[in-house]
Parts: sequence; structure tokens; C-alpha cells
Amino acid sequence: MPRRLQSPSSINMYKQCARKYFYRYLKRLPTKPSIHLVRGSVAHKVLEDFYDLEVDDYDVDIRMTFMQAMIRMLKQYWDDSASQLAKLDMEKEEIAQFYEETQLMLINWFEIFWEKFQKQIKLGLSQSEAFKKVTPKREALYKFMDVGIQGYIDVIEYEGDEVNLMDYKTSKRDKMTPEYKLQLAIYALLYEEKHGKKPDIVGVDFLRHKSHHLKVDQELVDFAKLECRFIQEQTISEDIEDYSKKKGFLCNYCDFYEHCFGQKKINEF
Repeated sequence: MPRRLQSPSSINMYKQCARKYFYRYLKRLPTKPSIHLVRGSVAHKVLEDFYDLEVDDYDVDIRMTFMQAMIRMLKQYWDDSASQLAKLDMEKEEIAQFYEETQLMLINWFEIFWEKFQKQIKLGLSQSEAFKKVTPKREALYKFMDVGIQGYIDVIEYEGDEVNLMDYKTSKRDKMTPEYKLQLAIYALLYEEKHGKKPDIVGVDFLRHKSHHLKVDQELVDFAKLECRFIQEQTISEDIEDYSKKKGFLCNYCDFYEHCFGQKKINEF
């Protein structure tokens, strides 16, 4: 059995810079607070908990009811993050702008949800039945011990016999990067290992923009398996010298810059 379980994030970090991986996952040095991490966490929680709403078949404006509930969740979870936001070197106006952007992302997502919900209503389902029908499985933890990988899948949708795995992103750009492709490939691998069948589609829901999808085939699953095994082999050592630096312009923005290029030692935090 592999020594440690990797995640799609840790694998992508190793591929970005092995030394950064060493500091983050072996030495577990703290990272700096980030508005992007706070925003991403809040948006994910809203989209996860939205489907826990109780839907009754009342004669009400259900669209407005859904929308108001979603906005209330956003405000509540954003307020709950006040201590994290206070640690950021940002003006209140700038933080407020991120809040507004996040709200627009969620409204953009809501329009897609509403189309799916209305489709079920037109098929003759009641409001509660339609809501249940479009409710996906959320934040499911999967593990594949043989290749040492685990990960949370944001959304698992079942449409007839078809299975779609989706991941939410709050990125500015809606580009299917190699990092996203590897993450999705790993999700496909994890799903197949647990259920004995491949998902049909894996994709990223770029909340600012639109979704991008990949069709799952054996080549994609094999790609994920090879990457997972490779990283396991490369991360057995505990010696920092076995984790080389990948120098570039991103170094200036790295949480561990002072450890790599300054005089700060690992135990100085």
C-alpha cells in the first residue's frame, strides 16, 4: 500500500514544483490567506447546501423562493468567513467587490439549474418531485488505495443511464488547462474503481462562464493511473534534496518563497 494518499491538488502541485510540494504536503507549512480560497469555499458550500432546501408543492413563486434562499446562504457563509477575510490585506470595498462577483457567479449557475428544474416540471412532475430529480450527489469522497489517490467529487449527476462528474471552479478564465484535465481524469479513475464502470462525462463548471466537458475513455483513465503511480514513486523520500525547485515567475507569488530563496528555516513559522 502506498505510504500516503495523494489528491488531485497535491499531484498538480508536485508537477508544478516538487519543492513547493515538499513544503506544503511533507512539512505542512502554513499557507497565506487568500480571497480566492475564501470565495471558492463559500461558493462550494452554497452550491452543496442549496440542494438541502425543503421544497413543498405550494402555490408560490418558486423561482424567487429558490433565488432568495441561495442569496441568503451566500450572505450567511460569507459572514461566517469574517475572521478569514479580516486576515487579508484588502480594503473593505475590494472584499465587497469579490462578494458581488461571487453572487453573480451563483446567479449564473442558478439559470442553468432553473432550466433543468423547469424541464422536469414540463414532464409533469410536481415541484418537490422535480427538485428531487435534479438533485445530484454532492461532495462524495472516493479513494483508490492501490494507486494512493483520494478526492472529493463536487457533483455526480445521473441522467438516465449516463453518469456525469462535475467540478466547480471560480476561475476568471474558462480554459480547460492540463491541470484541470488531470483532475478530471483522476475523478473518472476513482469513480470506475468504486463502481466498476466509467462515468460518461467529466467536466468543469466555470461559474463565471460555462461548463467544459471531456468524454471519458480508457485512454483518459489510464493517463490518470500512470500519473498517480508516478507521483507515488517520486514522493517516497523525506529528503528535501529529492524535491527540486522549478524556478520561474510564479516563485514570486509562492507561499514558500522565503524558505526557497531567503534565510527562513522550516521551523520558523
